Amino acid sequence: MYVKYSDQINLNYLRVFNELYITRSTTGAAAKLGISQSAVSQILSKLREATGDPLFIKGQGHLVPTVRATTIGEGLAAELMLLEKKLYPDEFFNQADFDGEITFAISSPLIDIISKPLVEISSKILPKARISFVHWNDHTLDQIINGDVHIGFNLFPLNAPKEIRQIPIRESKPIFVSRTENKWIEEGMENSGFKDHVFAGVILSGINRIKGILENTDLMEGFRFKYRSESQSILANHLLTDNSVILVDELSSHHYEEYYCYQAPQRLNKLLPTSLSYAIYYLQANHQHPIYSDAERVVRNILDELLANIKIIPNQNRY
Repeated sequence: MYVKYSDQINLNYLRVFNELYITRSTTGAAAKLGISQSAVSQILSKLREATGDPLFIKGQGHLVPTVRATTIGEGLAAELMLLEKKLYPDEFFNQADFDGEITFAISSPLIDIISKPLVEISSKILPKARISFVHWNDHTLDQIINGDVHIGFNLFPLNAPKEIRQIPIRESKPIFVSRTENKWIEEGMENSGFKDHVFAGVILSGINRIKGILENTDLMEGFRFKYRSESQSILANHLLTDNSVILVDELSSHHYEEYYCYQAPQRLNKLLPTSLSYAIYYLQANHQHPIYSDAERVVRNILDELLANIKIIPNQNRY
């Protein structure tokens, strides 16, 4: 069907539609685009006329996309970003002059360990950038797609949409931490000793999945998690008595430099996640952009340095 040039949908119309689809709000779309709510409403009216579809229907406190709007909106953010990259190529990008905003979403417990060196390096590489750090949450993958989060750090793999690139960086093994020297752990955690210790554990996906296995096995009879937390500070507060033990990942040992960190005994390998891979996550369409392509190298260097400077007491594996 012929549509005269003045009535055709242009790139700015698609940008407005994309923000409406993401925010489900004319106010939210206007704020993201830096235009008035009236301008958003006018463009929505033109889009409705062009498509012959209402596109968005008023719901309880938000707009509800129609089937036609969902068909248009799925994957549109990534397609717009690819088009932007063609229109505004990155070969002229200068990191020292970049004054935009970058938001990192970091999972617990990694945020307690990596945020300080990441801030230090980011301030050198991107001195004019505005950088935000947020905790990884249930909505982070969607936020990466809609642009509210630019780069994420979490365990690998996640059930992420195909628009998101997952790059495993480094592995980190599980360890046990105690307040004082603990020969029982060092010698191999003989079965009868579990009932004499009080355990806490870090909450992350690999360990969450095996909680039931740890607490229901003859190899660890009497084992129970009294506490579990995403916070390293809360876990450290658990280490108040000589019989207190926490189960964390190897990288987390940097938070417990005044404590005793022990390698897990081999006999428990089949019960514990023998390695936890950390990864970075960002929009696939951004892979060639210097900020994103450099992120893998920067994070890999940070993790390499952190893991090279940990002190883990080897297990004697007597049992």
